[in-house]
Order: sequence, then structure tokens, then C-alpha cells
Amino acid sequence: MPVAHRVARTAAGPRQEEPAFVLDGRVLTHRQLADRAAAVAAGLRTVPAGRREWLPTGARLLAIGTGNHPVFAELFTGATAGDGVCAVLDPQWGTEQTAAVLDRLRPDLLVLAAGQNALRAVSDRLGIRTLTAGGDTTPGTYERWRDGWSGAAPAEHLLPGDDTAPFFVGFTSGTSGLPHAFHRTRGSWRISLAEGRRVWGLDAGQSTLAPGPLAHGLSLYALAECLESGAAFHGLNRFDAGAVLRLLETASVRRLIVVPTMLSALCAAGGGTDGPARRFTGVKAVVSGGAKLPPRLLAPVGALLPEARIREYYGASELGFVTVGSPGPATAARDVGTAFPSVTLEIRDAQGVPVPRGATGMVHVRSPLVCDGYVWGEGGFRTEGGWSTVGDIGRLTADGRLHLVGRGGMVITGGLNVYPSEVENALVRLARIDTAVVTSVPDDHLGQALVAVVSGPGTDGLSQAAVRELCGTVLPRYMVPRRFFTLATWPLTSSGKIARSRIEEWIAHDDARIVPLPDGPRG
Repeated sequence: MPVAHRVARTAAGPRQEEPAFVLDGRVLTHRQLADRAAAVAAGLRTVPAGRREWLPTGARLLAIGTGNHPVFAELFTGATAGDGVCAVLDPQWGTEQTAAVLDRLRPDLLVLAAGQNALRAVSDRLGIRTLTAGGDTTPGTYERWRDGWSGAAPAEHLLPGDDTAPFFVGFTSGTSGLPHAFHRTRGSWRISLAEGRRVWGLDAGQSTLAPGPLAHGLSLYALAECLESGAAFHGLNRFDAGAVLRLLETASVRRLIVVPTMLSALCAAGGGTDGPARRFTGVKAVVSGGAKLPPRLLAPVGALLPEARIREYYGASELGFVTVGSPGPATAARDVGTAFPSVTLEIRDAQGVPVPRGATGMVHVRSPLVCDGYVWGEGGFRTEGGWSTVGDIGRLTADGRLHLVGRGGMVITGGLNVYPSEVENALVRLARIDTAVVTSVPDDHLGQALVAVVSGPGTDGLSQAAVRELCGTVLPRYMVPRRFFTLATWPLTSSGKIARSRIEEWIAHDDARIVPLPDGPRG
């Protein structure tokens, strides 16, 4: 791991008995974490290494399939020490998806949580050596295996590893249902962590709460930041707004790492619906990622966390950080900030030619933070001449601020190009709508017709005609969706983002959970 040696260093210093990794109240000190991670590294070195073209000969690959679990930090640290490599599987994948990933990945060792019987059957069928993290030391458990290597010295086993060597396999969504696998070098994260320390102001005293899944980059990277700086990391087995607020009351959390849907849930839970509004003055920083932070959330977050500086970033799994910004009331709806340190931005047209400031095109970056490519899959990431892109669309202002117009997925409707995210940004600026997802359906006349699913405190009184009239104030006619729907509860991915594919599936199959706004009189 890019920070394994720093874990060993912190464990040997005066803060060794302070918390390093806290999950659902279970605490690992810096010393305990280093001792257990060293045992993992020592034990993994004895596991036979498979042959992989994309890895150096002899490098071991460990896959973590436990989800958020008390052993996660020690596994990740130990597995990536030296020349080791770690893949983090998403527990929200279906059994068939996970089986397909394991069949291609063929890790040298897999660790699952107790109760994951279907996945254990898959790994047995594939002949993958598997350990179960069950909290005891009976034969065949992870704990029994790890304790067999207790006494391994952190200074000898938690080694830095080479900058150019892969240490991590991550996954992004695949159109066929099989996630794309990409790999990343230690050097890319070391640069990112060094630059990030200055951007986020993280130090050993800034304990962090990242309540999302560790299988996703937002929380996993927050864990790495804490291990690198010696700060305490707090997490939850699964996100729960009430549990987060209780942690903010009882733990010395200074920094909160979330996606916007989590912030929205926290504001709703702490906003005084069933009593006085709550205020948490101990939180000094909020970092939001994964999606653009809606401007409507700034005031509620400011009331809930009055001492916190709010920062957001735009990035991608394959690109790392791209921009960073501090949203405010005057910030444009699509403004995602300026280039992250060490990153250069350029906008190019469809032929790959750079366009002038203010013109819209595909966002390209020159950056040391990008991944090394895909292990398998053909995602949007590509590199040419030192510049990389994932296909997102945007424009640069004269002062270098990136306005993100669309994250791919352009729709051609009536011969005109429309980016659904641009329509979504306009809809959430309307007073009666706070969340919107825009997609398209086949149409005999237009080819594709835009449709929107919206929610908000005022949508109960809206009709199709009324919302179209509202749209006329913020959108040209051709960008106004032809049909509007609402729903009681948004489906979410395991990372807390709106599950767009589920919404599209519900629309396509006339699912009862998607309710058309009435055609009646204007509301």
C-alpha cells in the first residue's frame, strides 16, 4: 500500500495506543492495526502466486469481499504492503456478477464475511483459496490464519513498495453487467495523498467519518488519507443517518466525507422535524464527492454543521481527482471548481482538437493521478498523447473553472443534442423540485424523447402542464422533458448515489413505483 510504511511508523510513535480504525464502535489502535496488517503481509507472502500479465512476477493478489467489516483496514494495509496487490469487491453485486469477477480475477486469496455462503460456494467451485472473517479463531477462519503469523514485525513487513508497481484493483460499472476492472500504481496515490493533504488540510488530529461503503472510492480513499496522516478513521457497517448523527455527538469527528444524498438524509434527520434542529459544531470540514452538490443543500448543511467548511470535488475512478471547489450561494449550478493540484484541464471537440475557453467539448486531463488502464473491460477511460478522458462533457471559463455539462450519455431528440445532466441541473433550480433524474425513451417522431422523474416538497401539487410551464423559465423548449414522473423513495446504489439504471428500468416496464404527474390543470 502507498501508506503501509506510514502505518508502521505511527504505530511505533507516541500515538500508538490511539484509535486508528473504528467501525460500529469496534476500535483498532495504531499499534493493533500495524501488528495485524504485518501478520497479513507475512502470511500472504507464503501463498502461491498466480501468473498475471499485468502484475510483476511473484506479486500476490488478495481480494476483500467482506464489505465494511472490522478487519477491512488490516486486510487492505497488509495486502498492499511491499509488492502486494488488493482488489476490493462490492458486496452489493449479485452472486452472478461476483462469480464472473472472481473467474476473471482469480485472486491468490479471498476473504469473505461470515454468512456469505453463496459466494463461498462460488469460490470453492473456482478453486480459490478462501478465508472467512467470523470473529473467532476456529480452523478455516481468517482470524485463525492471521494469528498464525502474529509476531511479524511491522517494520519488516509493512514496506513501501515501488512507485510504478500496481497495488490496487478497482471496479466501475459495465454495460453488460460485468464490472470493468482497472488497476492503479502506488505512485499515483502517493502524489494524490501528498497534494490532498494541502488541499483538505488533513493532519493527525483531524479524525474523519466516512459512513459509505469501503468498496467505493470515496470512503476507501478517505481511509487511505487517515492511515497516511495518522488520523482516526470512523465508519459504519452501512449508512444510517441516525447513526451518523449519534457519532457526531459522541465521537471527536472533525471531517465528514459523504455523497450529496447522504448529506440530504443527514439534514432531514437533524432538521428538527420531531424536535429542535440539531447543530454539530465539532465538524470543521465536509468533503462531498460522487455527484454535484445541489445548491439547495448549502443552507441546511450550514445550519446542521455551522463550523464546517464545505468542499466538493469532481473526479472519476480512472482519473482520480480532477477539480476541487468551495460551493457557495453564488456558485453556478454546473461549476465544479478549478483543477486539482498537479492536474491540467483541456476541452476538446469530437475530432480531438482543443477548443477555446467557453466552448463545450470533452473534458481531458493531463495528470499523474490517472490509473494505468483496465485489467478487463472497455469503459470510457482512454489516454492519448499524455491526455486522458472518461468522456465527460464540459467547458472552461476564462478564469479556469470547469462547468460540467454532462457525464456522457448524450441524447439526440428531434435531431438536437441534449445532455440529460444539463436538464437535471435546470430542474433542481426550480422552487418546487429538489431532485431530478432525466433519461430518454424511444419515440416514433423524435427518435428519443426526454422524460424526467422529480421529487420535492412541492411536487404533490404539480401537473404535467404546470411543470412544463415552470421549465419554460429555465430551459429551451426542445430540452423540456415530454413526460414527468414522481416517486416516494429514490433507489440508491451501494455508494449512496441514485440508481439511474433502476429508474430507467422502472420507466421501461411501467413499474408502479414510478407515478406520472397528473395531466390535470396547472398547479
